[in-house]
Amino acid sequence: MKIMVIDGNSILNRAFYGVRQLSNHEGLPTNAVYGFLATLFKLQDEEQPDRTVVCFDVREKTFRHLKFDTYKATRKGMPEELAVQLPLVKEVLDAMGLVRCELAGYEADDLIGTISRRANEQGNACVVVTGDRDSLQLIGGGTVVRLVTTRMGQTLYETYDEAAFREKYGFDPIRLIDLKALMGDSSDNIPGVPGVGEKTAMQLLHDFGSLDGVYANLEDARIKKGARTKLEAGEQSARDSYWLATIDRDAPLPLDIASLPAAQPDEAALYELLTRLEFKNFIKRLGLSGELAEPKLPAVGAQRIGTAAQAFALLDALTGADRVYALAPETLGALCLLDGDTAQVLFSDDFAQEDWDAILRRLFGGELELVLHDAKPVVAALLARGIEAKGIRFDTALAAYLIDPTQSGYDLPRVALAYCNTELPALDLGDPAAVSPLGGQEQTMQACAQHVSAVRAIYQETAAALEELGMRKLYYEIELPLMHILAEMETLGCAVAPEELRAFGDKLDVRIHDLTGQIYQDAGEEFNINSPKQLGEVLFEKLGLPAPKKTKTGYSTNVDVLERIAEDHPIVPRILEYRKLTKLKSTYVEGLLKVISPKDGRIHTHFQQTVTATGRLSSTDPNLQNIPVRTELGRELRRMFVAPDADHVLIDADYSQIELRVLAHISQDAHMIEAFRTGQDIHAATAAKVYHVPLEEVTPQMRSSCKAVNFGIVYGISDFSLAQDIGVTRKEAAEFIRTYLATYPGVAKYMEDIKQSAKENGYVTTLFGRRRALPELQSRNFNIRSFGERVAMNTPIQGTAADIIKIAMVRVRDRLVREGMQSRLILQVHDELILEAPREEQQAAMQLLKEEMEAAFPMDAPLVAEAKAGHSWYDAK
Repeated sequence: MKIMVIDGNSILNRAFYGVRQLSNHEGLPTNAVYGFLATLFKLQDEEQPDRTVVCFDVREKTFRHLKFDTYKATRKGMPEELAVQLPLVKEVLDAMGLVRCELAGYEADDLIGTISRRANEQGNACVVVTGDRDSLQLIGGGTVVRLVTTRMGQTLYETYDEAAFREKYGFDPIRLIDLKALMGDSSDNIPGVPGVGEKTAMQLLHDFGSLDGVYANLEDARIKKGARTKLEAGEQSARDSYWLATIDRDAPLPLDIASLPAAQPDEAALYELLTRLEFKNFIKRLGLSGELAEPKLPAVGAQRIGTAAQAFALLDALTGADRVYALAPETLGALCLLDGDTAQVLFSDDFAQEDWDAILRRLFGGELELVLHDAKPVVAALLARGIEAKGIRFDTALAAYLIDPTQSGYDLPRVALAYCNTELPALDLGDPAAVSPLGGQEQTMQACAQHVSAVRAIYQETAAALEELGMRKLYYEIELPLMHILAEMETLGCAVAPEELRAFGDKLDVRIHDLTGQIYQDAGEEFNINSPKQLGEVLFEKLGLPAPKKTKTGYSTNVDVLERIAEDHPIVPRILEYRKLTKLKSTYVEGLLKVISPKDGRIHTHFQQTVTATGRLSSTDPNLQNIPVRTELGRELRRMFVAPDADHVLIDADYSQIELRVLAHISQDAHMIEAFRTGQDIHAATAAKVYHVPLEEVTPQMRSSCKAVNFGIVYGISDFSLAQDIGVTRKEAAEFIRTYLATYPGVAKYMEDIKQSAKENGYVTTLFGRRRALPELQSRNFNIRSFGERVAMNTPIQGTAADIIKIAMVRVRDRLVREGMQSRLILQVHDELILEAPREEQQAAMQLLKEEMEAAFPMDAPLVAEAKAGHSWYDAK
């Protein structure tokens, strides 16, 4: 029999520091439990043990503490966010049916040593899993150790048997105790011999075999005089350290190895725990379902509606209901409406096309108070059919996003797992097989019932949470109206000029071909420029350029590395340009040509409303937010986005330095507010103050340096980063930041106040109440905590700016409709809005766009937007 024994505290602790911050929607930290289970499952797969035992420390003092009160005295207490996860992991292990051991007066190491000894004596193999090298002394007699380590952010599993240990250390595993007796262990506060380090201790063991061997040969010439003096003075400390470092393999543990029970999981309890922790992948891995668990959703029956008369009778009955919970796929091939505790399911194949369209028009006509999950694709699909979706009063996906904007997704099964502790059955109403009379319609109906019941339960919890968290206005006046606007923009799309796009691609091809030849000539050979391995060999071995540290996969040739050596050889700037041009060609030219709709010749991007933690919009298929603007060739791409004909123009307006204006308003810095109010160039005005020169004497270099600080300051820019950005020493950059903050004391105060507030409250908000939790601020890891501080400073600024552009979109669209204009919003890119307008509306639309953007939110540093018009996006910019 093979027994796997796990050091529970060691693996949990390592998981806590090795796995990024995770929490469920309750705010409960879960990263340590997640990492622990990931390690457990991986090693169970690899080792295939017959039995698994997990050992934990207890809070009571052990026999070591009773004899030496200094033992482990320097250890810091367990962080609170780890402490709350310890009972959770024990609950999960108990639900899995695994044996869990604790014993007052003994450490987990002693229990592990005792179990491994007993196992070996009975002829069983034992695998010890730990992150603590102390347990390596247990190797031998049938026991191996799987040592879990973390290196460069990766978890590694090293297997040590006797041969592997000897190869690494040069002596038997049991002599690890002697090594610690000589050199000590600061982590456990084991003193060893004062003044004897690892190198000396290793040599002594190689020469004399053991601690006793060392002290039996103190006069040996191989021991230098200085070491001899330390050994003589520290003998008692060495003997005490030996005792402290020795794992007790004879602990009075009431555990019969011969009758260890096989794991018999309590599937209902385990399912409930893992759903609460929101570990959907682990639920799938263990093949769990909610059938045995106590139901968290009210039972809902399913009924099929098959005639138009029944459908309209249902809609009549639901009219006037407080809320109507609905499911609808993007294909609009089925509908599910919750009527009391019955899910009424309609399949489009059961109806004539005109009847189905009439049902859709009635359902979304505004008479019913609808609640959907992720409604935007449905709204867009209805618009494509010429139906304007009205009556959507709540979108549960949007609500879940606002409440916790850092989750990786907001699909209904994921949100139901978080809010209802329920794993929903698979359901894809967009799949023809699911709604076809020849498919599994009965199974689909039952799944619909659970899904629509989840929508109701999620609504009830999230609607209340939005009120409690102060996000009612943000939700109902900004995000929900914006959802409709984004659907309209996606449906309308934007016109492009494919022939110009192809010509631009041909132009890039010519330059790429020329660069390729020049690079080959510089290298003296032809090679794959796109291969980091081959490129690294050419640059750092053949040409001898200053090389970064070589890794297992070769030299790094990323852009940061190449930019540092750009002046060392002509090949490097050519490679950098080659990369930019090939990316322009593949990502944008070829990428955009692929997504031009054959129906209308336009590009229909998909705006993502629930992705970024700051509230900014993003877009996919294609991503129009990332069209490069810093190079002239990149800006050329904007020429390809055009008005559809000579009777229309594009109108572009963007906010001038919106984030800095928000910073001025929030920080109430008088100097910065004054600069914006008087219309000064903020970067030049900053330079004049920082460099103590009149405004007219500010040089372009001065302005550029201050621009870097202005934009970097609320991202927590470091002196190191600023030094790289503006080409000064780190010391000069640090002084520059100090002077900057002295110039804008309101900004300096804001930065300190917001960090303190975030630590006290656990979150930050925008001026509109958008909230972001920051558990990172409680981390003991400096890098994680520093990241949290940067986010705390930046989120209120960037998030407020994102809220303002969203408000502007709502205002612009509503006014265009209200005034009966034909101009329409077609694009939003960061702080920029683009309209497609008939030429006769050009002036009115430009004025409207500017007015509504500037009036979106009154600030002490007023919003400024400039509108321009042209045939292409480039011309209008």
